[in-house]
Amino acid sequence: MKTILAGAIALVALTAGMPALAQDADAGAGANIIAPLEIERTQDLYFGTIAPSTSQNDTVAVSPDGSRNCGPALTCLTADHTAAAFAVYGEAEATYTISVPDQILIANGTGESMVISDVTGSKASGQLLSGEDSFSVGGTLAVAARQAAGRYTGTFTVAVEYN
Repeated sequence: MKTILAGAIALVALTAGMPALAQDADAGAGANIIAPLEIERTQDLYFGTIAPSTSQNDTVAVSPDGSRNCGPALTCLTADHTAAAFAVYGEAEATYTISVPDQILIANGTGESMVISDVTGSKASGQLLSGEDSFSVGGTLAVAARQAAGRYTGTFTVAVEYN
């Protein structure tokens, strides 16, 4: 038994002084690049031609489906109202989310302005079936009594982001 123990100790001592053999392994590296997400405006949000009341504030709403609701104190004179429309392009079958602003300010260039509130998209998210999708945006325009005449314009930003 003493001989076996002495032999084992000698073997351990001998191997302890020997350098260990280096070992290595290969690993892969890569990336999957998908199509960039792009958005394009295809139509503007437009409320049409409106005659304000001489005594009451009121609103005009254009829904994301393009329908319009003209408040009773206003006269909506034309039927050329439109919801804003957007086309989205990117990786086929990918999903994305949509962000719209809370409010939009439009002005007539002489210091008069109006606010569009309740800005709503036709959906909060979408899927890029075959690499494309679309959605629309509506809102509610507040028109003051005796609102100054003029063509009111403004811009707003809609954002899309991959999930």
